[in-house]
Amino acid sequence: MGASNDSLPPINRPIAFWGGVLVLGMGVGLTALSVWALLVNHRDYDEAIQAGVPILLEDTGITVMYLAPIAYLGLALFGMFGIVVAIRGKAFAKAVSDKLNKIVAVVLIIGVLGMCFGSYVANKFWAEHFENQGYMECSQSFRITSKWFTAVWVDSISLCDDRRVLKMFGAGKRVSYINRIIEESRH
Repeated sequence: MGASNDSLPPINRPIAFWGGVLVLGMGVGLTALSVWALLVNHRDYDEAIQAGVPILLEDTGITVMYLAPIAYLGLALFGMFGIVVAIRGKAFAKAVSDKLNKIVAVVLIIGVLGMCFGSYVANKFWAEHFENQGYMECSQSFRITSKWFTAVWVDSISLCDDRRVLKMFGAGKRVSYINRIIEESRH
């Protein structure tokens, strides 16, 4: 962005423009990726619940994406300011630059803090949603999947301690395969 134009060398317009386009593209692209990942995640949970699968794996790490677009908006703003500087061919006046830097910093900070807060709220939401659908959370989820940021929800608490289930997860099998085997063993 630049500070005062008084003692700075001239702006390298192509670098400012393409750098701004790159950062703007990153902000927009990351926002689109977050929204897409959340939509796919919601769809997958809904399909699994409607199908009545006995085991649900909740990716608790993906919930940071609920408010991440706020931080990505800060990136996009920073990129837009770079493009404006390139088009103008000179840096913003110091007072304007300071205000723009503060806006970008505040948006980025709110976005990063929002990721943590959003994750907490989203994880609580999903826990309540799964419980309302008749699922119970295994207390030893990490031991079952050996993956951080994963919660295991089951329709029968006995599945949490079932050695066959533990063995299947330990072997890295796909959840749909595991669910099919469990369904077959119930009949």
